[in-house]
Amino acid sequence: MTQQEIHSDTSNRQIDRIFGSLESAGFPRSMQNVLLPEWVTPEVLSDTAASLEIAAILAKRLGLRASPLFDASPRVESLRRRDVKYKRSIPNKSRNLTASTAIAVSVAESIASACRAEFDPFVGSAEALRKEVLDVFPGNWLGLRNLLMSCWSHGVPVAYLTELGIGVAKMDGMVIHTDSRPVIILSKVSPLWAWQLFILAHEVAHLALGHVAPNEILIDEELSEDSYALRDSDLDERAADIFAIELLNGRSNATYTSSDHQINFRELAHSAFEHGKAHHIDPGHIVLNFANQSGKWDVGIAAAKVLQDQKPPASEVINQAMWGGIDPEVLPPETLEFLGRATGSHPG
Repeated sequence: MTQQEIHSDTSNRQIDRIFGSLESAGFPRSMQNVLLPEWVTPEVLSDTAASLEIAAILAKRLGLRASPLFDASPRVESLRRRDVKYKRSIPNKSRNLTASTAIAVSVAESIASACRAEFDPFVGSAEALRKEVLDVFPGNWLGLRNLLMSCWSHGVPVAYLTELGIGVAKMDGMVIHTDSRPVIILSKVSPLWAWQLFILAHEVAHLALGHVAPNEILIDEELSEDSYALRDSDLDERAADIFAIELLNGRSNATYTSSDHQINFRELAHSAFEHGKAHHIDPGHIVLNFANQSGKWDVGIAAAKVLQDQKPPASEVINQAMWGGIDPEVLPPETLEFLGRATGSHPG
């Protein structure tokens, strides 16, 4: 065996040990691959210097101390110290969110540092915030686009996390309060604008109500059919639901029902559109609210799809706003590549 072969073999064993230690700590290899730059190839991994650089990149993206990864027996140590509040966990369905949380924090810190607008806290009144959004960003109703625009105008970045690797669980929504500002991360697996609108309104509510302090993380694990606007035993969650409902509807106790128990999804979509346009309420939200009240989620989801029609998936709208709200010039190329991979999007 030549010196070069020994060198390569030793390097491979070390990088494999690093990969393995990360996997054991809750960072699956599929997710590690998502984080690696495009220039990483099997040939690159055989080079000692390059493999150490790769480990340093992974450590940076996951908020870990780099030096322990280079030990003979690599160790995983967190670099960041933040209090994490887990909310809306469904019994018997809680997921390991270590990996997605680490990536979300890295995304949040990156876009927070590049946000064009100064941070301006939301007003603590849902009624006042609703009026502000509709006055500054007028439209037929308070929907996903103008609520996103309002967030960015307040210097509160919003991003959507895409698929992070096979088997990597994601939360539906979260707020990360970085050193400079809070950041909202959405990651519910749904292309529907109506779903992402309600989750965004819920996370905005947490901020407006002061539920997230500097250097805290609040994770809403699941905001879906099983937990949409529940009478939650958690007071913060209940308050956020009430605020979100008032923000979207103009009243905190808004519920929608139909006297026609056989209503089909097309009729529901039409009625929701007419009512929503008349009262400045997003029709997609109306049909999800109806589904929650009636238990007819199949009808509500089908109606939401009709209302969305040929519009792009919600993730595209959210991340288009993200790229417009940050200054890419202040971020290094490798960070821009990372943001593109984590969000499944690109500038422009």
